[in-house]
Amino acid sequence: MRDIAIIGGGLVGLCAGLVLQHPGRRVSIVEAGNLEQSRSDGLNARSIALSASSVQIFRALGIWAKIETQAAPIRHIHVSSRGRWGVTRLQAEDYQLDALGYVIESHVLGQCLLDAVDGSDNIKLEQNAGFESITQDAAVTISYRKNKRKQKLQARLALIADGANSTARTALGIGHQSFEYGQAVVISNVEVSQPKVDTAYERFTPQGPLAMLPLGGKRYACVWTLAPEQAGTACAQDDAEFSAALQACFGFRLGLIERVGKRFSIPIQRTRADALHCGRCLLIGNAANALHPVAGQSFNLSLRDIACLHELLCEHDLGDFDDELSQVAQDYEMLRAEEQRRVIGYGDGLVTLFSNELPLFDHLRAAGLSLLDLVPALKTQAAFAGMGMTFGGNRLLRGHL
Repeated sequence: MRDIAIIGGGLVGLCAGLVLQHPGRRVSIVEAGNLEQSRSDGLNARSIALSASSVQIFRALGIWAKIETQAAPIRHIHVSSRGRWGVTRLQAEDYQLDALGYVIESHVLGQCLLDAVDGSDNIKLEQNAGFESITQDAAVTISYRKNKRKQKLQARLALIADGANSTARTALGIGHQSFEYGQAVVISNVEVSQPKVDTAYERFTPQGPLAMLPLGGKRYACVWTLAPEQAGTACAQDDAEFSAALQACFGFRLGLIERVGKRFSIPIQRTRADALHCGRCLLIGNAANALHPVAGQSFNLSLRDIACLHELLCEHDLGDFDDELSQVAQDYEMLRAEEQRRVIGYGDGLVTLFSNELPLFDHLRAAGLSLLDLVPALKTQAAFAGMGMTFGGNRLLRGHL
């Protein structure tokens, strides 16, 4: 029997395994896909933003030095509203930080995590293992199919990390609520003629936010929120048409958009589970909450789920684990629900304020950005919320296991 089983071996599942394993605790990860798939490089690579809190977790794991060499720092953030005068600027040096966050290609981060998992004697990774069922009594029994054969895994605790459309969550009988924003996000990488060193842009438009995140050199990751029909049109355009439309929306702060990569569109939907635990099973990552991409918090919030659970398990002796599991699960639900509500409210508030064409909201947008830029206390609060650093005494987010 394993101590902990994790259903889902994406970035969140791999991170959970690395955080929660140690010489006295055996962890298994069950992943339906093949994590060694072919990758897309250059302008066609997908990327992910890492907040300062996530950097601390990777430092604690001892793998940040390897990740950092392949990530682009964000030391300056420029926030504006299209066609309006309000602007907010955030600078890492104002908070005695080297960077406010980083951007890294998803496959690069995934490979760093896989290498760390492969190097651990305490983690067993099962790939191409399709989840089928889960039952609980004195232990959790997970059934999966691999190489056309049905196999079973038993564990004392199971973490559900198989995404927003979690089949394991459904199998546990945990419902979820979904909210449709009536928007879709278009993702593409671009090359610009005048890159600004270590600078990210968040530009709010009546259709939704447009983020331009530095990838190093002339490359930027473009995350553009539009109405679904507009997103479909953007993906169908040729490179010249898409470049012109993006240039018209973003402006010329980065010079000319010289090249664009492949585009793809994802409908935006917020999903929230009705509960974060059921017996010996806890939900983490998008299985618990899938967020609007406006503040780039989804993956980073997921890592803070793991940090919270790590803290709780550190407070309970492994020998008493079964006796105290019920209290761990209740504490986890209480602690995570609080931050998750706050982050959801923050993201939805930005969407409401900055994706509304009513004249009143035009003035509120401009005034809000200007006030934020002029009042240091408000700016500091916004910066630390975005970095995920309002964490209290969590040891992992201080960079220590």
